[in-house]
Amino acid sequence: MRTPPMRFAPTASLCALALVVSAPGAFADPVSSPEQAPADSSGTTAQSELHDADHGHDDAALDLLQGLGDPFAEGLVVPADPFVVPDDAAERGVAQTMPESPMDWVGLPPDPADLPAEWLTEQPAVDIEPSTTEELMAAEDGYVGGGFAAAGGGAELADHTMSSVPAPPTKDLPATLDAAPPWQYSYSCDPNNKPGMVAFANLVSAHYDRPTWYGSRSCKWDSSQHYEGRAMDWQMNAYDPEDKAIGDAVAQWLSANNGEMARRFGVQSIIWNRQSWYLYKPGAWYPYYGASPHTDHVHISFSWDGAMGRTSWWDGTPVTAHDYGTCRVYAGQFAPRYQGFNGTPCPTGLPAAPYAPYPVILPGANNNDVAQAQRYLGFTGSDVDGSFGPLTLQALLNYQSANALPWTGVLDKATWAYMIAAGIPSDPVPPVPPDPPAPPDPPEDPEPDPGTGVSRIAGPNRYATAAQVADTFPAGSPVFVTVGQDYPDALAAAARAGSLGGPVLLTRANQLPVETASAIQQLEPSSVTIVGGKGAISTAVYNQVDQITTAPVTRVGGSDRYETARHLAGKFGTSVDVVYVATGTNYPDALAGAARAGYNDGPVLLVRPDEVPSATVRAMNYINPYRVVVLGGDNAISTSVATQLRDMTRSGNLQRVAGPDRYATAAELASYYPQGVDTVVIATGQEFPDALSGAAHAGDVHGPVLLVTQNGVNQNTRDALARLDPQEILIVGGTSVIPDAVAAILEDYVG
Repeated sequence: MRTPPMRFAPTASLCALALVVSAPGAFADPVSSPEQAPADSSGTTAQSELHDADHGHDDAALDLLQGLGDPFAEGLVVPADPFVVPDDAAERGVAQTMPESPMDWVGLPPDPADLPAEWLTEQPAVDIEPSTTEELMAAEDGYVGGGFAAAGGGAELADHTMSSVPAPPTKDLPATLDAAPPWQYSYSCDPNNKPGMVAFANLVSAHYDRPTWYGSRSCKWDSSQHYEGRAMDWQMNAYDPEDKAIGDAVAQWLSANNGEMARRFGVQSIIWNRQSWYLYKPGAWYPYYGASPHTDHVHISFSWDGAMGRTSWWDGTPVTAHDYGTCRVYAGQFAPRYQGFNGTPCPTGLPAAPYAPYPVILPGANNNDVAQAQRYLGFTGSDVDGSFGPLTLQALLNYQSANALPWTGVLDKATWAYMIAAGIPSDPVPPVPPDPPAPPDPPEDPEPDPGTGVSRIAGPNRYATAAQVADTFPAGSPVFVTVGQDYPDALAAAARAGSLGGPVLLTRANQLPVETASAIQQLEPSSVTIVGGKGAISTAVYNQVDQITTAPVTRVGGSDRYETARHLAGKFGTSVDVVYVATGTNYPDALAGAARAGYNDGPVLLVRPDEVPSATVRAMNYINPYRVVVLGGDNAISTSVATQLRDMTRSGNLQRVAGPDRYATAAELASYYPQGVDTVVIATGQEFPDALSGAAHAGDVHGPVLLVTQNGVNQNTRDALARLDPQEILIVGGTSVIPDAVAAILEDYVG
């Protein structure tokens, strides 16, 4: 019997706060108690951590609570403070026009009344003859049968690779196929993994021997089923033939026959390898244009019935009446957390929330307004730290429950208005603005062409070009100096420089070029780091640098390129989120990697094609990365080396970014950047210095590096530029390496 909906919670216990970490493992009898979220697969919950945690959102307890650290969240487009919702309605709903597909919406989700009629299509339960596994895998409207597997890209699969994939799970199923609900956006902030999602994730990850998946994620002010614990990201590499075969097979199994198996599980959407599928229009797959191309994981989201495990696969009872989940109480506000089955569609035409001058604030924020709420909730002394951590969340949920407020776990307008009426100050404490940074001096020569959006930075040689790039950084930036005759040290230096917002300058091994010396003097840097051992950059050069600047000068170097990269990686600290690994024997695949590493505040380490040097092993053990991104294909870095690197991460998460050539690899990395980036850096793919000098600038401005030839623009580069639609294209290098004719082609791709 389905229980009636409840809008408010009678109590707010720690059990309601104990969020589940998405991890592989067995989950027996997943629907024996469908309303109760299970413990995670390691058999632990967050309760003990919550008792001892303070409010700081750097705490491991809050990481557990909020689902932070999901490696597949990196492409998410969020504002400077994603935990504070703007009061301006236009800014809250970033997608001002309705996109073609619901997963392309950015911002707080719209009211159901504003959704296109197509998205609200419902399909009733229907009597069918359940399809056999063979029929599903041969259906012509699925991912493979419909030809969509070839549209995304990735590894080419031989027939024997597909045939080696295990047949999908099977069981006796009723002759009535579950009803399919309309599209169900996430309206609440409730990052507790739901039991049906966990059961499905454990089922497929065990069946296909691909154990790594992730579920709930800390809420931001946009829309994601991860924020309600009803979506999974299943690690799968589209460039690994075995992984791609599994991803393709599961996509076929779920979507075939108008989503027959998707209805059995309550799957409402799938994204895999640049393609997306939706239950409300199940006949085909569609191109996906979100920030992440989903070549490193399969995203699967669930309806509320699917998320709670109330579908025919789990209990043999087909869905005939939909669970519409959580519904807003006030227009444009977060809905209460899920409390049980809701058989009534969410109302439209909701009233406006009570007025309050404070913004809506989500768990994870750290500001003066949170401190104000903490004081009113009874916190004193050092506990009033402004960090919206687990104990603040617990106190807020208790407060909302006790005062019959929407049980959101969010400092929303209704809660603020109630607090103001009860006695907190009605005016928020204004934050103290930081001193504005000094504006950078404009480059003197050459002037960018304001009419085209394509500009060029170039000098007569690599040292002068690097100095010109350095001129785009503000005075006082940290400076990194590395050798200009070889690429490995420059690669590691560019990643560190991009992370810290500083340039890379080049030097000869035994002589400091005049262009480099002049750039150091003009920048008046806060620090200078010589990257490379004495065999790469002599003591004489070190002394020359030390004599022309008052900034502290240090050397980071080792006996070889692997040791130098190791020591530089150590500057990132321990427990880093991501490390990028390139071959130490050639540069093409790594050219764009330094920019991406700088963007994600991750180091670059080097390996040999068939060996992980001991220096790199020591570095991996020290930085203890969450995940590793390998740059280049099997010829550059072998599968055995990639596997060894994966086993040295905290999560077992390996991603390989590779293409048939250096241009395609750079384009693949660029696909992880959002559409409409401010700047794309263009460099020649036929030499390394300009690309790596430009990589520091690209990492600083959060844009990618793409590569061209002296004779034209590769199609992969053209496709990447067309998708990125940049505001500016910055060419690094003179007309001898990138002629004006190539620059003219690039003008067509500026937004």
